[in-house]
Amino acid sequence: MKVWYGYGTEHSMNLVMIGRFEDATAAERAHTIIKELTKALQAEEEAGRLIVGEPDDRFSDEVLALLSDLNIHSIGPRELEQFLYDLTMRREGDSIVVTTDETDVQALLKVLLDKGARIEVYSAHDHPDTGQGRDE
Repeated sequence: MKVWYGYGTEHSMNLVMIGRFEDATAAERAHTIIKELTKALQAEEEAGRLIVGEPDDRFSDEVLALLSDLNIHSIGPRELEQFLYDLTMRREGDSIVVTTDETDVQALLKVLLDKGARIEVYSAHDHPDTGQGRDE
């Protein structure tokens, strides 16, 4: 008989991350960068060079060139799959609001920080009065 040991939960994070920038132009630039990275990483996944759940230790030539072009140098290859996680991102004036049930959001956090954001991160389960997060 095989016994499985593990941990699981039905509780989702309902994480909210808000990056506030000096102005709407800076927020739009960061928003564009995240969308460009997401699109490129979707192409990497379709080409079989990126498999979610099996992070690589190296960048593909295409991704390395894009990161260089975007002047993003703080994201590691193992964090790339985070751009493919299920999340909602929207720009509201000088802010970018990200909502997700994931806890691994450091790649997004790094882009927001690199582009000058002040960042607030919290669970909307614990702070439902903010008007952010996934509706229950």
